[in-house]
Amino acid sequence: MCNRVATPQQDEIHGYFDKIDSNLSDLQKVDPYEAFYHITAFTMPPVPFVGMSDPLRISPAMWKFIPERATLEAYKQYDTCNAKSEEIFEKRTYKDYIMKMRGLVVLKGFYEGQEQPDKTSQPYFIYPANGEILTLGCVYSDWVDAEGKPVRTFSIITTDANKMMAEIHNKKRRMPLVVPPEKRMWWLQPELTKQDLQEYFVPYPDDYLTAHKVSRNLYKRGFDNNTPAVQAAIE
Repeated sequence: MCNRVATPQQDEIHGYFDKIDSNLSDLQKVDPYEAFYHITAFTMPPVPFVGMSDPLRISPAMWKFIPERATLEAYKQYDTCNAKSEEIFEKRTYKDYIMKMRGLVVLKGFYEGQEQPDKTSQPYFIYPANGEILTLGCVYSDWVDAEGKPVRTFSIITTDANKMMAEIHNKKRRMPLVVPPEKRMWWLQPELTKQDLQEYFVPYPDDYLTAHKVSRNLYKRGFDNNTPAVQAAIE
């Protein structure tokens, strides 16, 4: 399960557009957002996101998928921060959205816990080995809250883990759907077929991501873990 992430800082976010046609630079836009060194999905945070409806615009979206006509109260009991790729075409929550409402969450990296022999968890920070912006494939909805305000909500799609991620996420052996820079515009194309998506729902190759251990303070309640120190490597 991918439920802890870090977002790019304001001076890093434009790296998202580095591999996109420079002739489209006048159309690229980044809306204001709050950057996080660490944030958990359970707080339903707004994080930088790109959707099919405007593939050259990064804007905040809420990390908890809620279908358009549902209420927050009805979905509070459900964990919709992740969507299993194997179920996404049949599951009632997502099946009407995956073909027409795919997106990308724009990140610095994500955190995952490795179960230890004593059943405790050792957190790792996982990020692109070349230091570039990380984008993960998502399904989203344009939900309207109880006050009539439109809110974009999303779920990160997951697949089986590759070798590196299976060693870290050693209990459930899952990983988020990685969409590298050269595939971003492809992922957002409305012409993609179900077969196109199913063929892409596989573990991403090992050499793209790297990881290091971070402090278990990441898990402590009351500890300020939204600082650069939370990403620091430990032995």
